[in-house]
Amino acid sequence: MKKHYLLIVLLLCLCKTYGQEPIQEAFVTRTYVNVDDAWSEINFSRMIDIYSNRTGQLKISNAEFLKELSNGKANMLENSAYITAEFTSQVQTKTKTDKNGLLNLTYEGKLVFKTHDGTYAPTAVIVFIINQADVIGLKILNKENRKEMAVDLEVKS
Repeated sequence: MKKHYLLIVLLLCLCKTYGQEPIQEAFVTRTYVNVDDAWSEINFSRMIDIYSNRTGQLKISNAEFLKELSNGKANMLENSAYITAEFTSQVQTKTKTDKNGLLNLTYEGKLVFKTHDGTYAPTAVIVFIINQADVIGLKILNKENRKEMAVDLEVKS
């Protein structure tokens, strides 16, 4: 009888492990900012690292990019521990497949910037652009300052 219980517990553990969505590591190949309803490309001096998955988990690592997204409210320090922002309390609000077959998943939540002064946590709307199983792009709207940015991603292999 003990073996049956052990087998059930083992199966439950395996289901939980395999049921989790893995985190994808990627870097940004192009960055765009929306100014007066026109998208223009901008460049940053350092690579922007993105850790994400299809369930809305997101972590962005680049002080210069995050400072731009926050309009300077998140005082990030390059080459320090304070160069990340994480998407928390996310709720999926929309799912759409575009004409190219790309899946667009829209989430709303808090984008928490960890700074040396504390935290800055505006509400954000983030659209994850997915091709098959890979997140290939993001659109990020900081609702506090209406700053909108988009990035193209290349998955690290």
